Parts: sequence; C-alpha cells; structure tokens
Amino acid sequence: MITTSARRQRIMLGLLAWAGFGLVACGVARAQQAPKTPASTEKPSAAAGPTNNVRPAIKWKRFDYTCEAGARLTVYLHDTTAKLRTDDHIYLMRQSRSADGNRYSDGKVLWWTKGDAGFLEEDTPDGDGRMLVSGCILDKSAEPKKP
Repeated sequence: MITTSARRQRIMLGLLAWAGFGLVACGVARAQQAPKTPASTEKPSAAAGPTNNVRPAIKWKRFDYTCEAGARLTVYLHDTTAKLRTDDHIYLMRQSRSADGNRYSDGKVLWWTKGDAGFLEEDTPDGDGRMLVSGCILDKSAEPKKP
C-alpha cells in the first residue's frame, strides 16, 4: 500500500517529467551545480590596505620658454610625446624625424628645438609654414618645475 506522502511525491515527479524537466534532466542539473564551500575564515592583514588597478600618472618633464614679443611657451615631454601650451592653445604632438634637433608635430603645427632655442610654425609639406612663435629661449631655473 502507498502512503499519502509517497503518492504526493510520485505525482510531483510525474508533473515535473510532463513539464519537460524529466527526472534525468533534474538529476544532471543538480549534479552540475558546484558544491558550496564555506567562506574563508582568513581576514586580510590590516597593513595590506586597499588595492586598485589604476596605472600611475605619466611623469612629464616641464620646460618653460620665453619667446619674441614676450610670448611664453610651456612644453611637457614624455617619451616621444610633447604637450605644448601657449597663452591661447594647447597642442599634443608626436616626435618626428629630423636631421638636426628635436621635431614634434601634430600634422598642423610643428615645434622644433635645438639646444635651448626653439620655434613654433605651421606644419606644411613644403616646410614653408607660417611662423607662429619664434625666438624661443629655454628659461633656466635652479629647480625643475613640476606640471
């Protein structure tokens, strides 16, 4: 004789099988579940502190120039990249090939230095671009300035 609880259990299993879950599918799904593991009881050391995956800021070298007509330029260099700031513009340039000195361009303007002198001009294919700022001389200071 089947007890009432056994009968209910059979009915429920039949309904599951009819609903498309089937006894085998239910068994496979349960077998594939990852066993639960207790949470680690170890606590991180207080000295470790919070961590992050943020890259450190880029270290730029700063150079200040005084140019003709009292114009001022500030140039920041990092590897092959130059940021040049005038009173009314900021340019981001890449170093390009030059026969003499350091040449940086963004395709529109050109910053060229040799020793402590430099100039800023329009970058044209023929090399005869309009001079934007000329006669720039590097300011000498006792300590390098930070950006």
